[in-house]
Amino acid sequence: AWAQEADEGWISLFNGKDLAGWRASENKGTWSVKDGLLITHGPRSHLFYVGPVNNAQFKNFEFKCVIKTEPGSNSGMYFATAYQETDWPAKGYEVQVNNTHSDPKKTGGLYNIRDVMNHSPARDGEWFTQHIIVRGRQIIVKVNDTTTVMYNEPESVSNSNAGRKLSAGTLCLQGHDPKSVVYYKSVAIKPLPDDAREKIRVGVLTGGHDFERDHFFKLFEGYDDIEYMECEQKDHSEVFEDISKWDFDVLVCYNMTQNISEKRRANLLKLLENGVGLVAFHHNMGAFQEWSEYKKIIGARYNLKAAEVDGVQVPGSTYKHDIDMNCTIASQRNPITRGLSDFQIHDEGYKGVSFEPDNRVFLTTDHPDSDPTVGWTRRYANARVVGLMLGHDGKAYANENLRAIVANSIRYTAGRLAPQRSPRTQR
Repeated sequence: AWAQEADEGWISLFNGKDLAGWRASENKGTWSVKDGLLITHGPRSHLFYVGPVNNAQFKNFEFKCVIKTEPGSNSGMYFATAYQETDWPAKGYEVQVNNTHSDPKKTGGLYNIRDVMNHSPARDGEWFTQHIIVRGRQIIVKVNDTTTVMYNEPESVSNSNAGRKLSAGTLCLQGHDPKSVVYYKSVAIKPLPDDAREKIRVGVLTGGHDFERDHFFKLFEGYDDIEYMECEQKDHSEVFEDISKWDFDVLVCYNMTQNISEKRRANLLKLLENGVGLVAFHHNMGAFQEWSEYKKIIGARYNLKAAEVDGVQVPGSTYKHDIDMNCTIASQRNPITRGLSDFQIHDEGYKGVSFEPDNRVFLTTDHPDSDPTVGWTRRYANARVVGLMLGHDGKAYANENLRAIVANSIRYTAGRLAPQRSPRTQR
């Protein structure tokens, strides 16, 4: 049971013995308990929580289930809903449970809102965890700790989605059809305070360069105010193809992909006009070499080969692995490095990079195999932008100073860190 986890605050809603605290709608025989498992197998029925925890009314919370599906099965986890005797629940949201059922909307998707299409992140016959987090108007979904949905509910909801609106409500599990067999081993809730603040939603762009995945993503974990989702670019820049359902507050660009069409360029510029923050991280300095404006956006360009940059012929940039760099805090007033001291990091150095002259430098190094500038802030349109030259591999990711700088860069570009004001001169 989740109540036995080290995490405090989890409350088990299923006792492993019977349906105490739950009420089934039509076709009540669809639900059973056997060998400590909650099983759905039968005609359509929905199992609503009606137990004593929070009087079955949840506003801000985390809702987590451990689930296993038989091939071709369909189920779902509802929240912000209310009991109804027949039909599909009209109120609240559903997170899909479907690995191989014919419906193309798969496990991990927020049904009809932010769907995971065609390919499920989980497999039939294997236990997986589906985790829903609601804070304010924000919904986050994770499958086996990998984020599949980040969604902020708009102020006004369209008529077609009138029932899909966050409010205090109960939870519900779905029995979809007679052929579906789905097992729930654990069902748990973690109520959160009514004033729980929405997290900064971070899209981490990858692609075009290898990296140590497991170590890298730890840079973004363990924060109460930051949630990330990887956006692996298999077509160089497809995250910018359609921004009509944009869900990120900040982009951390760790990609070194090259192709970006005119449409995608325009969409990225539109996001920056809208104030979406951007952190250009390490080898991202070598991305989009044929688009000169990208250097102006992020403040630098690693020249993959000799080229003309800003009307000047420059040689290709160079790199060197496994160097120990002494880093100096160049600006004590910059909020990204506030509270940090000079430090050493084992990393890769870049040299011969072309920089924008109006970067506001906050971090430097004196290593001969690196350019002096390794961290800066700038503005582009309405966006805050941070450039970081550090961050090549697991040894660098493990450096607590880099971890702090990355987290603060995200907060800064999201507008959560205010610049430190100069003290007023007394007269």
